[in-house]
Order: sequence, then structure tokens, then C-alpha cells
Amino acid sequence: MAVTKLWKVSVRLGQVLDYTTNPEKTANPEYSAEDYQALKDVLAYAKDEEKTEHEFFCDGINCNVAMARDQFITVKEQFGKTDGIQAYHGYLSFKENEVTPEQAQQIGMEFARKMWGKRFQVVVTTHLNTKHLHCHFVINSVSFADGKRLKDKEKSWYYFRHIADEICLEHKLSIVEKPELHRSPAYLTMKDEAGMPTRYNNAKKAIDEAIAMSRNLRQFQYELSVMGYHSNFSPNRKYATVTPKGSEKPIRTYRLGEEYTKEKILERLIANRDNIVFKPFQPKTYIVRQYRLPTRESKIQKVGGLYGLYLYYCYRLGYLPKHNQKQQNTARLHYLLKDDLMKMDELTKQVTLLGKHQIGTDEQLFSYKRSVEDEIKTLTADRTHLRNEIRKVDISDERLSAAKIKISAISERLKELRKEVKLCDGIAKRSGVIADTLSQVKAEEEKSQRKESRNYEQRR
Repeated sequence: MAVTKLWKVSVRLGQVLDYTTNPEKTANPEYSAEDYQALKDVLAYAKDEEKTEHEFFCDGINCNVAMARDQFITVKEQFGKTDGIQAYHGYLSFKENEVTPEQAQQIGMEFARKMWGKRFQVVVTTHLNTKHLHCHFVINSVSFADGKRLKDKEKSWYYFRHIADEICLEHKLSIVEKPELHRSPAYLTMKDEAGMPTRYNNAKKAIDEAIAMSRNLRQFQYELSVMGYHSNFSPNRKYATVTPKGSEKPIRTYRLGEEYTKEKILERLIANRDNIVFKPFQPKTYIVRQYRLPTRESKIQKVGGLYGLYLYYCYRLGYLPKHNQKQQNTARLHYLLKDDLMKMDELTKQVTLLGKHQIGTDEQLFSYKRSVEDEIKTLTADRTHLRNEIRKVDISDERLSAAKIKISAISERLKELRKEVKLCDGIAKRSGVIADTLSQVKAEEEKSQRKESRNYEQRR
């Protein structure tokens, strides 16, 4: 089962080459440390394609592995192309226990020669540090033959994966028949399963909410814009995209799931047209009465200070307990607040610290931080004294055991105190940002309300 991938390297070319040729990853376990050192000396002296020591499984195509970085740079300087992408780094991974290190290196060399060998310098290595043997490739971005950069099929996974599959089939190795494209990163999948907000499930909720309120594409795009998303469903584009306000990176809707492709979204909108809404022939007459009742929001705003600011911010994010215990609809959350949904753990710790120690002003915050730092200094000195005590030769076992218990307790306390100092620094930095964000949200909401009032008056 051969798995392939290729990505660009824009900086630190030497670091990538050092990683791919790392002896700890490419060393053959049949050889001793003395053999490693001897081979290293040989590689340092001279290493070319005709006489390469395969115990380390490092080979170069059109270059000398030991001087690959310098040779890559020489080609770039020769053609005046030292800027931009420096190299491409890729791998070819095999099924567990399917190939030997020698076979893996041989297949890696065949693949590299067929793909890039005529025009580019390539370093090919086989890493043995995992159960799945895998070849690494570092390809110079500039051709030594004509000075042109790597482009089109030469760096297209859709093309070169078929070349890798053909070579593997020639060697009677398994391949992935239908590779999964655009798989979500593992950490995003774990967050989704845990119900934690991410930019992707926030986008899904917004799309679902907008579809539920729309019967055509124009109305759907308007509802998305109200929820803080710019959308592009142009028929001239292959993929539909949504982009959160304040972000420059669009999200292709098909990556959100099967129900979020351009075609499926249009189908769901068309299905909404069939829903019949019955309205009374004679509209009801309502008598408008206005009451001013104290709300939870107004009560929280009266708290004031840093603690009140954080409480109100958490309330706006929907993470204070509600009377009805319903989950917050993040799709309707203001776009300026959505990013902080991913930082709720840190916000919770900060607001807990403020409430626990009744910190309401900047002066109280810095005063508390100084008291914590003083306690850290005292405890550090006490721990240093205890550590000096246990080094004494004539100390009894009882005193030694008691001193170690105290050292452990002090270390745990120091760990907690240092976290509190970090939280204080975070509060000092974040409080101004929170105040600015809330003022912007309030200004935009007031603007929206004035607009709705004008529209209502015009309809009357």
C-alpha cells in the first residue's frame, strides 16, 4: 500500500535536508554504532550516485547528498532564482512488513528518477524509524537543466500518485485503490466528536440555519451575510465557498460533508419551496405594550470592573448557564465573537480567577500578581534550602523522607502559582481586546436595529 504526498518548502532548506538524511531515522538496525560512525566518515568524505553506502539508505539524483544544500543553492544562484519556494518535500509510504529497506530505497529511486530525474536534483532517503517504511524526497525547486521551476504535473499529486502505483504494482506491492481525498485533520475530527466549536462546525451550523430560513439562493446568501459569512456560489466556480468575516481563508462547502456540496445545498433550498405556509386571511390586530423587566444581561452588566467585563463576555458567547439549559445557537453569534469560542477553556480559567479573588480593577490585578510572584520567590527559596538539606551526608531517613514530601508539595504549589501569573498576564492583555470587541458588536447591533426600524416604518 503506497501512500504519497508532496508539499513546498519556503524557508530553512538545510533543516529539511538534515531531517531526511538523519542517521537515527535512516540507519539499518543490523549495524553497530561503530559501523554508523565509519559510514558517517565515508559519507562526509565523498558520496555520489555510483558509490553510495546503502546502510544509511541515502541517495542523491544529480547531486551529492553530503553537499546537496550547497548544490541546490548553486543552481538557484546560477539562474537568479533564490527567492520563493526553495524545495519540495514529499514521501512514499509502504504497508507494514510489505517491503525490506533495500526494496523501499530501490522503489523510491525508481519513482524519483521517473518523475524528476531528467531535470531536477533529488535527495532520496528511506526512514526505518516507524513500522511503515517510507521514502523521503527533497526536490530542488529550480531545474539544473534549464533553470525552470517545478510546475504542473511535476508537483501534482493527482498525476504522480499514478506513477507511484504503477511502480508498486510492478514490484507486486499493494496500492490504495480509492484514496480518501481532503481528509480532515485528526485534531479537528476529535474536536467535532467532543462537541467543541471549530471554524468548520460553526460554518455548518450557519449554513443549516440559513437554509432553514431561505427558499432561494439569494435569500440564503443574505441570511449567511447576516450571520457574518461571505458566500460565493457563482456558477463559474467549481466549488462553493463561505468565508467568515475577518478571515481571508475561504471554506469550500463540500469539505463540510456530503450535505454541503453546491448541488446538495441548492436541492435543500428547492425543497423548501414546497413547504406551504398558511396565513390567516384577516391579519390579527395586536396591541403593543412595552414592559421593562430586569434581564440576566442587565444584572451581569451591573457587576462592573474586570470581573463584570469577563462575565458579560462569557454571557454573550453563550457559556454561562441558562435558565432553560438549552445549548447556545452559535450560528447566530456575532462574527467578532466566534473566534473566542475556541478559547473558552482559557477564558473560563481567567474569569474564575477574577471571581475567586474578587479582582475588579487593573490595580487589584497587578497587586494580586505581585503577591503571587512574592510567594513564588519565598517557596523557591524554601525548596532550594530543602534540596541542600537532603544532600547532606548525615541526614536521617526520616528527615530525608519528610524533606522530599515537602519539596513535592512546594513544587505542586509553584506549578499552580506560575499558572496564575500566566493567567494574570493573559487577563491584562485580553481585557482591552474584549472591551473593544464588545463596543464594536454593540455599535453594529445598534446600526442593524436602526435599519430594521426604518424598514418597519416604511412598511407601515
